[in-house]
Amino acid sequence: MTAICLVVDGNVEHAEALAGLSRDSGFTTYQASSVDDAATVLAQKEVDLVFLSLDLPGGDQGLALLEHSDLNGVEIVVMGEEDDPARADEAIRRGASLFFCKPFDEPHLRGLLQDIAEECVDADKQTSDATPVAGGIDQFGFLRGSSRAMRKVYRQLRKVAASDASLLVYGESGTGKELVARTVHTLSERREGPFVAFNCAAVAETLMESELFGHEKGSFSGAERRHRGYFEQAAGGTLLLDEITELDLELQAKLLRVLETLTVRRIGSESDIALDVRVISATNRPPEVAVAEGRLREDLYYRLAQFPVKLPPLRHRSQDIAGLAQYFLSELNNLHETELWFSAAALEQIGQHDWPGNVRQLRHAVERAYILSENAIEPDAFDFNSKKGPDSSGDVVEIAVGTSLADSEREIILATLEQNGGDKTATATALGISLKTLYNRLKDYGE
Repeated sequence: MTAICLVVDGNVEHAEALAGLSRDSGFTTYQASSVDDAATVLAQKEVDLVFLSLDLPGGDQGLALLEHSDLNGVEIVVMGEEDDPARADEAIRRGASLFFCKPFDEPHLRGLLQDIAEECVDADKQTSDATPVAGGIDQFGFLRGSSRAMRKVYRQLRKVAASDASLLVYGESGTGKELVARTVHTLSERREGPFVAFNCAAVAETLMESELFGHEKGSFSGAERRHRGYFEQAAGGTLLLDEITELDLELQAKLLRVLETLTVRRIGSESDIALDVRVISATNRPPEVAVAEGRLREDLYYRLAQFPVKLPPLRHRSQDIAGLAQYFLSELNNLHETELWFSAAALEQIGQHDWPGNVRQLRHAVERAYILSENAIEPDAFDFNSKKGPDSSGDVVEIAVGTSLADSEREIILATLEQNGGDKTATATALGISLKTLYNRLKDYGE
């Protein structure tokens, strides 16, 4: 199938030039001079690439178009008549991958067009088989998926891995944010250094500053020895600050200073320590919403989000679902030296399910189905009919008499997490435990 390009530009001469370049690269190309015309094309065609001018009539309508649901996974290149860093940054945060000033750099654009056209051809080959097979899904670093949405993520990560820019990875729980961070670390020049992950929601507020920045012996009650904080532990490598919006606002101000000065001072010390670390942050909240709600300082947001990466939920990359399930089953078969398989009916229902808990929920479901099956895994090994989401109630966890308290607790916690679509805050509330306790339990379970 020929890749499709949409040029959205009110400047006819400029639009024709871009359209000509895209056609020369093998794209079927459509042109639109307004946001409404562009929306019409997007509703009718499965577009692979969009050139979007930010100088359309109506002010910021070009930026608004970036929120269009049909642009999920589409490569978006935005253009402007003049260098405007604020608008360019806003466009990147809303999903664009590149900004350039008119007139465009023709050799650079030809290279971009060629790369995307080749990836579209590869994607067609990957999705042409009716039945996915184990190992038949693309892998990029620690991430897996052959969908257009994931290929866009891969392109973003290739670009940013070569730099030392700060990343802010955001997406629903279970989409693989830590895997993104590990992938970027592995692809970067820091790969020989440590990768250190710190969960901002899993440490008591009174200990947070000490854990992040370290402390000197005797600096407070209980400080019996010098402690190197996570920033020091990640020296020469990468530090992931997970659940960044759960960090106390006062500590966010101190974190901002550390990022701006590239120095850290242990509690009880009078000297600064120079840092050599790349910071990647992650959140399951849309960062703009977190800023608006007062959960994330706006100045810290801009410091952390030099390069924002949005991970799509599994329901927006449905063509990956069956392949991921096959991959997880293959892992289990290799681990236990078995040869279980999915029936055609099971694969069909797996692919049609919403999976609100995303890849994590899918993996857990495959593990459960594997345990319940002997040869072919049928649909009844899955719980497709129960509603899995924050508003569901009445689901039952069956625990056999004689099950240990530790195993019973594990089953209840994981089932509640799945019921809440991977939302840890809602899960902790439902269980009547603190968010910190929940994170500690999940860490014990290897989650």
